[in-house]
Amino acid sequence: MEWRGGMVPHIGLASSAGAPENSSAQVEPLRKITSDWSQFRGPKRDGHVPHPTDHQAFAELPTTRWKMACGAGHSSIITHGQQVITLEQRGDRECLTARDLSDGSDLWEVSENTRWDDMMSGEGPRSTPTLANGKIYALFSNGILACIDPEDGRTIWKTTVIEEGYDFPEWGISSSPLIWKNQVIVNPGGKSGAVKSYSAQSGKLLWQSQLSGRGVYLSPTILPLLGEDHLITAITGKIVSLDPHTGKTRWEHPWKIFLNNAQIVQPIALSGNSFLLVAGYGKGAECIALSRAPETGAYLLESQWKSKNLKAKFSNPVLKDGYLYGFSENLLVCLEASTGKLQWRGKKYGYGRILVCGEQLIILGNTGVLTVVDANPENFREVFSGALLSDARCWNGPALIDGYLIARNGEEIACFDWENGI
Repeated sequence: MEWRGGMVPHIGLASSAGAPENSSAQVEPLRKITSDWSQFRGPKRDGHVPHPTDHQAFAELPTTRWKMACGAGHSSIITHGQQVITLEQRGDRECLTARDLSDGSDLWEVSENTRWDDMMSGEGPRSTPTLANGKIYALFSNGILACIDPEDGRTIWKTTVIEEGYDFPEWGISSSPLIWKNQVIVNPGGKSGAVKSYSAQSGKLLWQSQLSGRGVYLSPTILPLLGEDHLITAITGKIVSLDPHTGKTRWEHPWKIFLNNAQIVQPIALSGNSFLLVAGYGKGAECIALSRAPETGAYLLESQWKSKNLKAKFSNPVLKDGYLYGFSENLLVCLEASTGKLQWRGKKYGYGRILVCGEQLIILGNTGVLTVVDANPENFREVFSGALLSDARCWNGPALIDGYLIARNGEEIACFDWENGI
């Protein structure tokens, strides 16, 4: 087995002791599944839940369809048809697993003989797989990028994306692959080629950036700015835009964060020429406007506003109708996106994950508590809150498709039915 992580291992974390027994009640046949939760933070990588126009507001906790033990790790959930897919630790093996949405039964697994563990964030994989063009792309914690056929779990290709002597981020490789125009883009960092692009079909290296530096935890993303697709990524101490066609650097912006200068939270496009950066550890939020110099065409970056009222450590804010909803450390807040003005402070929900569905926020806290809050900038109103999972640490993002909420933490995975909300 290959062990990664520089800290003393957690004792007993590889065991399923204390995890729930597998359970699934007599369940009704699945409703028709009309969409996939295809990547980290949902189909558009932005925390928004696809929903029908006649979506009904959620008024109470969903009912449990099935619940069972799973391996450790912080990987989020994705779905493909009736498959529930995630990365988890099973003993000495890091596994990409597929379960049946109907009853949670195992369908297939693909594993690497590796295990990440560190003292602060624990054991198991951090990256979330990505579904695109009928294939699954997974980045394992040892730097292996694999393309998998979800029909049978067959490995189509795999390659190593890290260099020899690679300096792993302190809390492990956490970024999730981005699929863009037949490219699989990853940003592990490194002494050379900190960002790399591979053919989605063959795994062949297409380009690697000239950018170099230690990797961070942010996942690569495409933001439409100034009428162009900007590939936004980061290395220690800076945010960078690359041309996604070639990997050429367009601009760099210093972004210093107390403690380790490692960005976690995803950037958000606020308009056609501005974007938001957010960090915890006392940093806060900053809206940056992008323009081009008339004479040279050089990119110009200018700060529009800054706020200490949104200090998101690793819980990504969501943007809805011109307002930002997110955690300032563990306190839910709402800010006006154009000015940074604080609209309200709500309650503390832990370092959780936020989704927006219709006119509501769905919050899965780090102790497994599910909360629904009105997405209303005028005032804070909690609709309901209650335990969904065990209180094991939950840094995993849930998936919500066609009224089925699939959630996990480091010891259990479950499917819940929110039929009254579709």
